[in-house]
Amino acid sequence: MKYLFFDVDGTLFGKSRYVTERTIEEMQKIKKKGHKIFICTGRAPVSIVGGNLEHVPADGFIASAGGFVSVNGKYIFKNYMDTTVLQEVMTLFMNHKVRFALETENAIYQTPGINEYFDARHQKEFGDNPEMKRYFEVRRQKENRLPMSAFNVSETGVTKIAFVATDRYLFLDIVKYLVDHFNVVTFSKKGSKIIDGEIILKDCTKADGIKRVLDELGGSVEDTIAFGDSMNDYQMIDLCHIGVVSKKASDKLKKLAQYQFDDPDQDGIAKALEQLNL
Repeated sequence: MKYLFFDVDGTLFGKSRYVTERTIEEMQKIKKKGHKIFICTGRAPVSIVGGNLEHVPADGFIASAGGFVSVNGKYIFKNYMDTTVLQEVMTLFMNHKVRFALETENAIYQTPGINEYFDARHQKEFGDNPEMKRYFEVRRQKENRLPMSAFNVSETGVTKIAFVATDRYLFLDIVKYLVDHFNVVTFSKKGSKIIDGEIILKDCTKADGIKRVLDELGGSVEDTIAFGDSMNDYQMIDLCHIGVVSKKASDKLKKLAQYQFDDPDQDGIAKALEQLNL
């Protein structure tokens, strides 16, 4: 039995934000052979939606980059930030004009400006494509995005914080205060005035989530295969016995992998699964 772990954005999803039918068919064939399939994403649990993601025949998921682990419909792990540390980070972000979103099990709580930032980014990427606009509107509704005023720090656990800093220098000033507790992951390109990314509790990565799945099911690292495209997949590609990464991935990530996949929208994952001959 093999255990397969799939990143979502850039891996299962290409620019179309849909998993191809051929990919889903290959996954179903693998399931019938007795192998296990898991979604392994930086998205929060409420964000594992959109397109046809629910058609993936998954046995569970690792969400919030390791913060939540679910196997066969049951959570086996939830990792929450210390409330004192969380309050300090929120104050730090607000004082340095950093917009942010708190990722929890059942909702995403966000400061003003987050939706507008992503709307502008989607506009730049997709133009006035009405189909993609509907896609993001539906996804946002399913994600249960709420204003920060609805958040109660004493009642709701937070696993990860996504951020958008419009002043990169103000943000860089506070990184030194974050690194003791968090891994700081950035997505923006070098030279960009804006820095966007996420902070994740240390010792809580996708790789740690995979270890928890294996412990729960009695599996071995020797039987694992990971699929990813970016540096937030680094630890899981490094851990798993076989790594399959995007041809567009960084050289650092490619060095860890045994296989590469083409554009997901062109059945890149389906072709990789056929190549693995499971």
